[in-house]
Amino acid sequence: MAIQTAVLKSSPGIKRDGTKFEGDNYTDGQWVRWQRGLPRKMGGFKTTQKYLQELSRGFSTFTQQNYVYCHSGGDTTLDRFTLDATGNSSIVTDRTPTLQYAYGTVTLIGGSGSVDMIAVNGVDIMSGSVPFNTDINQTATDVASNITAHTSNPNYTATANNAIITITSSTGGDSVNGYIITNTLTTLTSTIVNMNYGSDALINSEYNLWMFDVQYDSSTSQNYLISHVAPNLDCICNDRDGRIFFGEVLGTGILQSITLPAGANATGGIVSLHPYLFYYGTDGVIGHSVPGEPTDLNGTGSGLARVWGQKIIKGMPMRAGSGTAPAGLFWAFDAVLRATFTGGSTIFQYDVIATGTSIMSPQCVVDYDGVFYWVGVDRFYMFNGVVREVPNTMNLNYFFDNINVNHQTKCFGFQIPKYGEIWWCYPKGTATECTHAVVFNVRENTWYDTELPNEGRSAGHFNNSFAAPILTGVQSTPLPLDPMTVYAVTVANPGSGNKYYVDGVLQPTLNLTEGNVYKFDQSAASNAGHPFRLSTTSDGTHGGGSEYSSGVITVGTPGTAGSYTQITVPVSAPTLYYYCSIHSGMGGQLNTLTLGDGFKVWQHEFKVDEYDGPAVSPIQSYFETADLSTLVTGKNEYLRITTLEPDFVQTGDMTVNVTGRANSRAPEVIGTTFTFPDTAAQPYEQIVMLKEQRRELRVRFESNSLYGDYQMGQIIGHFDSGDGTDLG
Repeated sequence: MAIQTAVLKSSPGIKRDGTKFEGDNYTDGQWVRWQRGLPRKMGGFKTTQKYLQELSRGFSTFTQQNYVYCHSGGDTTLDRFTLDATGNSSIVTDRTPTLQYAYGTVTLIGGSGSVDMIAVNGVDIMSGSVPFNTDINQTATDVASNITAHTSNPNYTATANNAIITITSSTGGDSVNGYIITNTLTTLTSTIVNMNYGSDALINSEYNLWMFDVQYDSSTSQNYLISHVAPNLDCICNDRDGRIFFGEVLGTGILQSITLPAGANATGGIVSLHPYLFYYGTDGVIGHSVPGEPTDLNGTGSGLARVWGQKIIKGMPMRAGSGTAPAGLFWAFDAVLRATFTGGSTIFQYDVIATGTSIMSPQCVVDYDGVFYWVGVDRFYMFNGVVREVPNTMNLNYFFDNINVNHQTKCFGFQIPKYGEIWWCYPKGTATECTHAVVFNVRENTWYDTELPNEGRSAGHFNNSFAAPILTGVQSTPLPLDPMTVYAVTVANPGSGNKYYVDGVLQPTLNLTEGNVYKFDQSAASNAGHPFRLSTTSDGTHGGGSEYSSGVITVGTPGTAGSYTQITVPVSAPTLYYYCSIHSGMGGQLNTLTLGDGFKVWQHEFKVDEYDGPAVSPIQSYFETADLSTLVTGKNEYLRITTLEPDFVQTGDMTVNVTGRANSRAPEVIGTTFTFPDTAAQPYEQIVMLKEQRRELRVRFESNSLYGDYQMGQIIGHFDSGDGTDLG
């Protein structure tokens, strides 16, 4: 045939299923997406944080006051850090729930008489009456000593600070929260704060999977971070322990547990259907909180129902009720259900939307403009009023045949609305972490895939502040040495005696890294009489320990200008505790991280390269056209491409080569690679002289230069007939 020109344009998306010759879609690609039906390079990514203590098994962001508050849950830890508007990160603080003992207070008032009895939940915790002694402060001390010396069932201890008697349960956890304190007094009077602040600890497990939501609590006027953790990574259908914790979403303090009702379980997770917090789990259990009080699952207005036979795996808010009435969609192991607010005695109505469905993991559900998409165990689903399969003729088999089923619960999804994309990250082949992603482009109605960078990602989601996903890495890398970190220490009484505040936060748990320097500034006047010291024992010398001095210096008198305690964290330093050397109960915990414990957090869709601190590296991006051939016109001839006219919005050099076969079973033959620059300085650089021939021919374009970027337009190829046989 005579030389002809044609536009090199394939159908959008990458077709992996079936053979390459059967379709008209692009046949291969890496880090490439489609917009307006044409390929373009995906965006770059940068590190925002390198300090996560563990692989993230759940990640959450909340934006307020020009900061993004990030939380990441791992096997044994819950990390927290912030990002500013430019993506710069704060240090990581540890909010891991630890075992806490409930306490309450009795404050004595008066100048004579006696304390005859103090009871907790009806149990007398004193051995007998204590008379007034000298003054009200000494009397409080005598009462506290009496409580501590007496053994009750359950047992309690007590301390005194002036006239305030703090009663602490010997039973850890949240079970004694809400216990009523009563007393019998002669002449004296008192004010009472009932037992509270007891909390369960995180149960450490390599299978821990986290879930987060944020909800406003009208009783405290605070936005709470609500977190759920359960060992669901090995099997989403297990019936093992699930726990719910909460804390101020902007805070840094350790999270506190929420008490479940008797007979309830929360093995599945949580979701906020404002003003209700919902929890769900094994045997089709779904429960909800008192309206406006997400931490109260037992009070008037709360509810509990068994709505299905199998475990509830996931819940999401949806628009279904009238007005602003809450509604939600729930995924059971084998069904989809809907909860709709009705009011009255039942409060919520539960309807079965579909049966015979499946769900691969709790993290794989994506809400895209009110339509829900998720991955089942053998197909992709969507809900837009009804549950139906998302058609996929492009990579359905490729995805399900290659996913590591032993680790499929790690699959997680997110959206990138700017490009109409829904991503599902998954472990491919023998990988144990998510190394690849399959992408459904809602706008283009097509599918493609890509390998994930840096050996993969473990968790994350889209954040509106950056119009980009924030994803956590899987590589353990050395933590960098930072310049001195300065913390401002103050002292105040929150109602249970004087406590340390660090940068305005009550007794926070902090992470310190080996080799780094941390300065605790005690210049504020409130520090007077409260020397800040370190120990390997909780509460230091008051807890039976001794002062820790390795790498520690103290300067000045607390409460005066220039006073501070400073530590250069030694190698292999133990877990430390800060405390007041004079008064008990004022301090908190300091975790010490080794230099090899850091996991990175990445902000994606950032420029076009990889930014890892000061290091900038190019990102390889390529795509390969569908097969071109004269066979479709009935001619058994080789197709020769002689010249190519690139049409790109392009930064940096790109390369092009021709590949193909003599027949569909013949080996691939890859031709010479040619380079074309972003700007044609010479006439010969305006086109590419290829002179390659194949019976089945494909063209591959690649960008792999620093600051390289491209968007394809209408590429023109010059073709004529070649010679050759149909044998390779």
